[in-house]
Amino acid sequence: MRRARFAELTGAEVYGLCRLRVDVFVVEQQCPYPELDGRDLEPATVHLWFEDDDGGVAATIRVLDDGATRAIGRVATAAAHRGEGLAARLMEAGIALCDGVPITLGAQAHLEGWYARFGFVRNGAGYVEDGIPHVPMRREPTAGDPPASPGRPRSEARREPLTAALQGPAASLRVAGGKGVLHEEDGVLLLLRTAADRLAALAARTTSGDWRVAGLLASRPEVVAHAADGGTEHVAEARAGTGAWIAALSPALAAPLTGWLRDAAAGGPVDPAAEAFARALLARLP
Repeated sequence: MRRARFAELTGAEVYGLCRLRVDVFVVEQQCPYPELDGRDLEPATVHLWFEDDDGGVAATIRVLDDGATRAIGRVATAAAHRGEGLAARLMEAGIALCDGVPITLGAQAHLEGWYARFGFVRNGAGYVEDGIPHVPMRREPTAGDPPASPGRPRSEARREPLTAALQGPAASLRVAGGKGVLHEEDGVLLLLRTAADRLAALAARTTSGDWRVAGLLASRPEVVAHAADGGTEHVAEARAGTGAWIAALSPALAAPLTGWLRDAAAGGPVDPAAEAFARALLARLP
């Protein structure tokens, strides 16, 4: 893990940090916005990141000094390194830098549970930023946190996209009063529709057919997709129990699961199980 203030960064490091953030927040999310907001240059801002084997930036966050509080922002992980736990390690390190004072952030609505793992709780109404539902969150200091240090208050821009999970349907969302306030029930319905769309898209680019466990080794069987025309395709090789899970959770389940999510988003009381499934799905999908 690397750590530096802006004046300590090399030109190549600045380029790498900016490139990753633009790749995620602007290109992947198809969302033009002023990524370079001037706060990177503040003397108190700390950049944390992991490098990949080629010296590029695999994941990054920044910690801002807002005086009475700190703010963690620009949480981004390169697509090739998602699922490796890098963002979680950066969050833990960032929290440790916050001098025992409250920390604020703006979380994508579907990642509220992920940030809760680090002690953040929702502390206000949801809102829409750049077409993406967000919620404000805050972490209060714990007994083991160090004392606060002085600084000048400023607010971190409220955007914490780790994925482009909500980029499509969110663009047509009606915002209450035109002020970017997202009603909670609208956010949940949007979450369900987005999860259904992402699941359908994943199934469309995944090997189709009837997935079955096969092979001669009972302890490490092969998972094979059987097509309607009689053809087969190797999908995976895994331990017996894991192979059974892979075969059971094949794209054959995508249609009924997508239908369940769309039905849940059609109106009326939302099935809590559908909401929980949608949040877990969006947190894991590539």
